[in-house]
Amino acid sequence: MQAEELNRMRELASIGAGHAATAFSQLAGRTIRMRVPEVRGFGLPEADEGITSVPYHVGHLHPEWSSGVLFEFEGCLGALVGVFFRQSVRDAVVRRVLGEPDGPLPPGSTEAVLMELGNILVSTVASAIADTLGERLLPSIPVLAMEGADSELAALTDRRRGDHPIRIECEFMDAEGHLGGLLVLIPDS
Repeated sequence: MQAEELNRMRELASIGAGHAATAFSQLAGRTIRMRVPEVRGFGLPEADEGITSVPYHVGHLHPEWSSGVLFEFEGCLGALVGVFFRQSVRDAVVRRVLGEPDGPLPPGSTEAVLMELGNILVSTVASAIADTLGERLLPSIPVLAMEGADSELAALTDRRRGDHPIRIECEFMDAEGHLGGLLVLIPDS
């Protein structure tokens, strides 16, 4: 992948992540900031900051991102996209969205909130990218991984046809580090 295409993909991911961070901020009732998206992959041209060439399987994340909601994009951008949560903040995110500061959570509520949150955030990403490109982009039905989300991402990456030379990551978090997640975009080549 050429430097120009890498920068284009990073810009699209940044636009989508910015919209997702805003949506998450509104749902959480807190200011959420996003980091500059990082591009990871094999043998990447050093076009500018934020692009790193590292030996890894594009579908593997750091194990701390244990829970996630994954989607496939179809339309103007073929890609895998996911929203991942550290186990340490996953329950805090669910509690904040439900407005349940303490006590036991209702059965199934964690799964339901993460699925809905993933749907909202990834739909926001898809809409922002589609609006930018002036074309259609739709997310698939989500896949929820409560544990081992990186294994699920690797399986989806392996199952999907085509080469996946890069992964774009963008973390979003509140100032205290209590609420947030990681948006990952893996475009088809």
